[in-house]
Amino acid sequence: MLSRSLIASLALGLATLPAAAQSLPEAARGWTVTLGGTITAVPLWMGSSRLGPMIMPRLSLRAPGSPERFSSFDDGIAPAIVDLGWLRLGPNASLVRARRASDDVRLAGLAEVGFTVEAGVFAELFPVEWLRLRAAVRHGIGGHAALVGNAGADVIWRPAPRWTVSAGPRTFFGSDGYASRYFSVSAAESLASGLAPYQARGGLMKYGAVAQVSYRFDAGWTVTGFAAYDRLAGSAAAAPLVTQRGSANQLTVGSSLTYSFTLGQ
Repeated sequence: MLSRSLIASLALGLATLPAAAQSLPEAARGWTVTLGGTITAVPLWMGSSRLGPMIMPRLSLRAPGSPERFSSFDDGIAPAIVDLGWLRLGPNASLVRARRASDDVRLAGLAEVGFTVEAGVFAELFPVEWLRLRAAVRHGIGGHAALVGNAGADVIWRPAPRWTVSAGPRTFFGSDGYASRYFSVSAAESLASGLAPYQARGGLMKYGAVAQVSYRFDAGWTVTGFAAYDRLAGSAAAAPLVTQRGSANQLTVGSSLTYSFTLGQ
């Protein structure tokens, strides 16, 4: 019911935005705004072999006169403040679900990690129309106060005007603080959980690939289906929590709905 309520609220809000845009000052007009939401089945915690639902917002901006560019479900909130068409720069935000023993008994005895907002910046480069290179750096606020980063690429294919198909590799990095927050086991946690003490180190946390298929309707709506596979790496893959109670193989599947409109039109 919560998911249905959020989706209904999102749809209502999106439907009223173009009308509100008519009152904007001239300098703000001409920007193309894309808003929407993503419903995803993700690992209950990083390293978990079980999936749980998560809802994520999507937001992007396109400068007046700039060509429409590809976006991926895992971009998070990424409005481009600098948009040259072939180069896009701007703030980036991502949401990370909380990790609590009440959600999964396998976490019993381990410190909880609260809900986290990761905020930072991103950069995208389109060396050719069918290839996107992207990197982002963010810092956690809330559950983890650590530095993270990701980089990847997407090969883009448009078999028909309304269809977009893409696939490409992904990498995810975390600082020592990030690795310790999610994968270390202190002496006290070892006694409470039964896991061996462990000190995780930062670096490459996971690598993998994503694929998605999108269909764009006439009225500005776009529906997307996607899937991603990641393999934990380094001290994350070797952590007792993962080797004994989880899996280094991480799967994500889901769909998103977005609405695009131009301010002032």
